[in-house]
Order: sequence, then structure tokens, then C-alpha cells
Amino acid sequence: MNIKDLIVILLILSVIFWGVFHQIASKYITHNQSLRNKIYGRSFYKSKSMDVTDIELIITLVILINVINYFPGKSLENFFKKINFLIFSNVNLEVSIEIIRNHKKLWHYIKKINIFLWS
Repeated sequence: MNIKDLIVILLILSVIFWGVFHQIASKYITHNQSLRNKIYGRSFYKSKSMDVTDIELIITLVILINVINYFPGKSLENFFKKINFLIFSNVNLEVSIEIIRNHKKLWHYIKKINIFLWS
């Protein structure tokens, strides 16, 4: 077995693990009504299913909120003072802090997705 075979095997394994953790994160989002209500501000997706773009937008929003939260000081508060989301009009400082505190499991899955994406 040479190095090219190992690279291909690792690439295939990383794609499989990325897909598994992405599906787990998607399932978490679709089954968590309170998270969707906080982000969208209404029970819009109560009767209809979410499509892939909405799931990806929520994953991107959770990544953005948690990455900004890692910076010291009042970076999250300053961010929400300067930026107004066009898509998520209900997201503000209180909602983002609640997402950070109550949805650590989703953030864990997203970190795993990014690990396998960039490996």
C-alpha cells in the first residue's frame, strides 16, 4: 500500500464522517422547534419541512455566533450593535446568547463537521 492509497482512504473516510455529522446536525435542527422559533421569530416551519438551504443558513449562523463569542470582551454585543441580519430579523444579542448556552450539542456536531471537512 503506497501513500496514494492512504490518501484516498482518508479522503473517503473524511467524506463519510462529514456526511454523518452533517446529517446529525440537520436532524437536530429539524427536530428542535424552539431553535427555529428563536431564529426565525415565528413558527413558520411548524407545518412544512425545512429545505437544505434553511438548514445550512442555521448552521452558518450558529458558526458565526460561536466564533464571534470566542473573541474577548464584548465582541458579540458590538457585532449585534453594528450588524442587522437581513435573513434572520429576530436574531439579536439575547437570542445569540441563548443559542450559545442551550444548543452546545449542535455546536459540537458543527465542529466535527468542520474537522472532517478540512482534514
